[in-house]
Amino acid sequence: MRPATLLLPHMALLLAVILLGLSFVGIRAIMMDQEAPASLGFLRYGIATLVLLPFLLHRRFIMPPLHIVIVIAALGVLQFGLFHLFVNTALEEIPASRGAVIFALIPILTMLIAAMAGRDTLNTIKLFAAILSFIGVAVAIGEKAFTEGSASTGWTGELLFFMAVCCGATYNAFASRLMQNRSVVLMTIIGMSAGTMAIFPFAFGEGLGGVIRGYNTEDWLWILYLAGPAAAFSLFLFNWGLQQLSPSQAAIYVPIAPIMAAAFGALILDEHLSSLFLLGLACAVSGPIILNWRRAV
Repeated sequence: MRPATLLLPHMALLLAVILLGLSFVGIRAIMMDQEAPASLGFLRYGIATLVLLPFLLHRRFIMPPLHIVIVIAALGVLQFGLFHLFVNTALEEIPASRGAVIFALIPILTMLIAAMAGRDTLNTIKLFAAILSFIGVAVAIGEKAFTEGSASTGWTGELLFFMAVCCGATYNAFASRLMQNRSVVLMTIIGMSAGTMAIFPFAFGEGLGGVIRGYNTEDWLWILYLAGPAAAFSLFLFNWGLQQLSPSQAAIYVPIAPIMAAAFGALILDEHLSSLFLLGLACAVSGPIILNWRRAV
C-alpha cells in the first residue's frame, strides 16, 4: 500500500476530532440560551441521519446479519444517546474544562476494554501514548478545570462524565471490527438512528416543540453545523478511520478534540487560554505520532 494511502485514515481521524472540537463551542453557545440537552441531541443526530441517507440510496450495499444490526444499534445508543445525555447533564454540575480532562481518558479506556474483549492488543507503547495525550489535555486546560471556585458540590458531574467516557470507549472498542468489509455509511446510519430514537423520550419530556420554537437564528446555524460537519461528516470520517485502523490507533486522536475546543473557544467566545496551552497541544499530538510511528517506518 502506498504511503499516501496509509496516511488517509489518520488524516480523516484528525479532521474528525477538529470538527468535533468546534462542536463543543456550538453546544456551549446553544446551551446558554436553552438548557435542553436531550432536545439538542435529538435534533443533531436526527438531522445528521437525514443528511447521510442520500449517500446510502445511491450506492449498493449488503445488509449485515440481524445480530450485527442489533449490536451496532446498541453501540449507537451508547455513543449517540447516553453519551450525549451524560455529558450535557454533567456540564450542569462541573466546568466544561474539567469534563474535557475526563474526556481525555477515552484512549486509555478504549485500549483496556478492547484488550479485555480480545479486540486489540495492549502494550507499553500504546499506554505511554495514551497517558501522554491525557497529560497534554490536563496541561492545556487543567488550569481552568481545577481553579478555585470551579469545584462542584459533589461528585455527580464527574461520575456522569466518566460514564459518558465509558460509553464512548466501548463504542470505539467494538465498532472497529463490526465495520470491517461493510458500508461505513450504513453502519453509521444504523447507530445514529438508534441513538436518536433512544434519546427521543428525554427530548419529549423537555418539551421538544417548545425548545425548537425557542431557538433563534444563531442557534439554528450552530445546529446545522452540529448536524452536518460535526456529526454526519465527522462521524463518518471517524468510523471510516475505525474501519481502517485498530481501536487504539483511532481512539488516540480523541484527546485532541477538547484542546481544539479550547482554541476555538478562545477565538470565537473570547475565552482564556492557559499559558501552557501549546505544551499541552504538543503532548496530545505526540500521542498519535508515537503510537503509529513504528507502523510508518
